[in-house]
Amino acid sequence: MSGRSRGRRLRTALITLVVLVILVVAADFVAKFVAQDKLASEIQQHGFPKKPSVTIEGFPFLTQVAGHDIHQVRITAQDIPEGPVQISNISAVMTGIHLNSGFTSGTVDQLSGSVLVTFPALVRTLESQIGPLGSLVGSSGLKLSAAGSDEVRASLDLLVTSGSATWRVSRLSGHEINVRLISSSGVPSSLLGSISDITIKIPELPLGMKIDSVRITPEGIVGSISGHDLPFGS
Repeated sequence: MSGRSRGRRLRTALITLVVLVILVVAADFVAKFVAQDKLASEIQQHGFPKKPSVTIEGFPFLTQVAGHDIHQVRITAQDIPEGPVQISNISAVMTGIHLNSGFTSGTVDQLSGSVLVTFPALVRTLESQIGPLGSLVGSSGLKLSAAGSDEVRASLDLLVTSGSATWRVSRLSGHEINVRLISSSGVPSSLLGSISDITIKIPELPLGMKIDSVRITPEGIVGSISGHDLPFGS
């Protein structure tokens, strides 16, 4: 066999190998995309208000499936309606997902995440329930800012004067956050009655996730989520 023939065969083998690698990688990405979409749909069908974004980390994906162990999954959703409140963002990271032999159930080693209600979203909620005070609020309306790790301060631009109020934010349960008025200045307390005590309900979260704690940040109200050794499936 001449050197030219051997060169052609080698080039053909290399091209074939490259094509096979491309096909395998493409199949892996397609399988991951289908799995992500299926998981997102399952989360929505189990009571989540909208279809979240799901990202399965790690490559290759098919070897993780074959080993019944998924390294990491990220779940995010924005602008989730929940009663009078719009949840600005929910995000969670699951690590160490172990599947049973039939892929119908398993456990999650660790989970961490957060729920965010931004100050603009909270302003919209307060304005929607402001009652008689609404006719007195000026064009700039309400402005919210952090007043500590568990308090929110509002400045109110009224037509004839200005005022302020402070709400304390606390965790009521794993699915509820309470925002309660604790003080006001320049505004009759009777006018604040409709927004003196508000409960923010968090939508049903995957794997029975619940809020552990809440805190105030420059962005707004943040609820922390965590868990370990979480079972799922049937």
